[in-house]
Amino acid sequence: MKLPFNLPKFGKKEVDEDDDEEDSDFDPSELEGAPAVGLDDENIEDETVLDDVLDEPTDEDMGEALPSEAVSLEIQSEESLDAPEGQDGPIGVDKSSVGEATAEDNEELKFSDDDNENSSYDEDEEEDEEEDEEEDEAKPKKKLFLVGGGATAVLILIGGTFWYSTLGGTNDESSNENSKIPKVAMDIAPKTNPKVGGLNALIGGSAGAGASPTKLLVPVISPMAFASLAPPKVTDSPLGESNDPALSEESPQGLLPIIAKDGRQAWQVYAKPFVNESANRRVSIVVMGLGQSMSATNAAINLLPGNVTLAFDPYAPNLSDWMRKARAAGHEVMLMVPLEPTTFPYDDPGPLGLMTVNALEENRLRLENILSLMTGYIGVMTVMGSKFNTSDEHLRSFLDVIKKRGLMFLEGAVNPNTLAPKIAKELGLPYAVTNIVLDLIPTKSEIDVRLAELEKVLAKKPAAVAIAGGYPSSIERIAAWTTDLQAKNLVLAPLSALANKQSLE
Repeated sequence: MKLPFNLPKFGKKEVDEDDDEEDSDFDPSELEGAPAVGLDDENIEDETVLDDVLDEPTDEDMGEALPSEAVSLEIQSEESLDAPEGQDGPIGVDKSSVGEATAEDNEELKFSDDDNENSSYDEDEEEDEEEDEEEDEAKPKKKLFLVGGGATAVLILIGGTFWYSTLGGTNDESSNENSKIPKVAMDIAPKTNPKVGGLNALIGGSAGAGASPTKLLVPVISPMAFASLAPPKVTDSPLGESNDPALSEESPQGLLPIIAKDGRQAWQVYAKPFVNESANRRVSIVVMGLGQSMSATNAAINLLPGNVTLAFDPYAPNLSDWMRKARAAGHEVMLMVPLEPTTFPYDDPGPLGLMTVNALEENRLRLENILSLMTGYIGVMTVMGSKFNTSDEHLRSFLDVIKKRGLMFLEGAVNPNTLAPKIAKELGLPYAVTNIVLDLIPTKSEIDVRLAELEKVLAKKPAAVAIAGGYPSSIERIAAWTTDLQAKNLVLAPLSALANKQSLE
């Protein structure tokens, strides 16, 4: 049966537990004077059913619940039945009674989603406030943790720096004294390497294949270390012009030596004149590794006899200035060419070093870079090269360039396996070989022992070559030894005077 009026539409409500207790006690029979009308289940729309409050009434229940008096109900919707004219309602229901009853019902049974939304909103707001309070309490703790962690890190860093500066350096120096670990750059000078010799032994050779020559670590030798040495009694005459235009050509690298059109060669033109009036055996001494230490280079130039040949390091600065000073003091000059050793990379020939892993053209370009560093030198002296000197292809290409540019060649290492002298003789290249290194251990007593060995070699050979570095002890002992050579039937000769004078046996 369809109601002649519309009941208020109720929405399902999600309420708190307290609200559920109040709403669950509702009983429609408590509405005094409320009309009981039979309901037709089939015609009631789903949205008008109050599942959580009322059980579905039957027609009989509704009929019994109706009061005896007739109640007038006011029509609430435009969709209700139209009443005939002159009649208040379709079934004679009192509108005022119905209005009061429905109003009272609405006050008690008014459900809306707003109540639930407000309730849940309050709960969410309280939870947010609690979370904000927890975050506010956690922020000081986080700040305190960050400040404490930062302070701890700073203390650790300071302590580590202090430990390293006071203890670490000493421990590392002692523990690495005999280490063979490759070293590219160091803040202190490593131990003397007897395989390299010369002043570069103090710095372990070059700084690395990719290093700049200006970044090399060099030994600091005070000029006072040479103060006790007396200059030579005989002052040699300065040598002549050191830049003959006919003996050089322009190149992308700079001036390179060439054989003059008239056949003159640099190793003869720039050589120190030498006349051996006696049949005494010849000995040449070459002081190598010069140019890196100013005091050592000046001492070698000014305190040694003019017949001592000076060899300059290609990584040293201002080589042209050093060459002019040396020639002015009567010394003939050579350039050093570093070659690949078997101990590479522990012994590194540097970025200008000739390597067996390089193409022949690359080695030629590196050699030309060295040869263009200055003019006025008689030839080149090799250093290291224990591996390079065993490669016939690379060594022959290198020596062929030296020959075509009119230079002299000195094998700067005592290496019985080297092929250099044999190939040089085949090419017709003027050459000399080293017999003894005087200062493998640069102390005065050890140098004197090596000089005695040199005398024994000269007793068997007509000529010999000794090399040394520019150490104070080396310069002092060489200067002293050369003062009485005549009594030993020896003569000090510049290196150019020993070209092709040594036997290969």
